[in-house]
Amino acid sequence: MAAVSWLILLCTYPDFARWRPEGFAAAHDAYTRRVGRIVGPLLILQLLGHLWAASVGNWFGLVLVAACWALTALWSVPCHRRLRDEGPDSEGLASLVRSHAWRTVLWTLLALLSVVGAADLTGLGSG
Repeated sequence: MAAVSWLILLCTYPDFARWRPEGFAAAHDAYTRRVGRIVGPLLILQLLGHLWAASVGNWFGLVLVAACWALTALWSVPCHRRLRDEGPDSEGLASLVRSHAWRTVLWTLLALLSVVGAADLTGLGSG
């Protein structure tokens, strides 16, 4: 999710500002459907992995996943709706970028924790 999140933050969302206002809502809806087909399964797999980790005592990752989901539902989704309704010149775009920057930080932290955890499981992290 970290890699996808960085790609969206640095490439996709800045590009929205260059989309034409005419037909923006339809193009935005098509984008969210397409990206949802990729991101949706990744989010579910990430959640399942951190639920498993929590079952063996590692709760921190699950807390971060929950925070990502909460940010998405409470901040990013409303920004997407506003952006769709108001177009690429909307303040909704700047707010969406801010919300996504926070999610990117959390997903990057989760990725780093996962790498460290995987290294510990394989014995690479013990030194």
